[in-house]
Amino acid sequence: MTDPQPPQTEPRPTASTITDPELDALFHRAEQAEARLAAAARLLASGKSSLYDRTQTVRRLCAGEITPQEAQDEDRGE
Repeated sequence: MTDPQPPQTEPRPTASTITDPELDALFHRAEQAEARLAAAARLLASGKSSLYDRTQTVRRLCAGEITPQEAQDEDRGE
């Protein structure tokens, strides 16, 4: 005697199989934030402007007011 087979059903959706535009947008924002934080760390560690000016630039960078490239340009006085 064999055990009865369960009925065939579609696989249950999981986080790895669901695509969601909002999730994609969130992932993109997280990548941008990571890039801003890395640029801020580099700027604080080896910037060319005064420490006060660098911290103000980093504040604006982390707030998303300027891009990493703009922060780097400002630090160089461009």
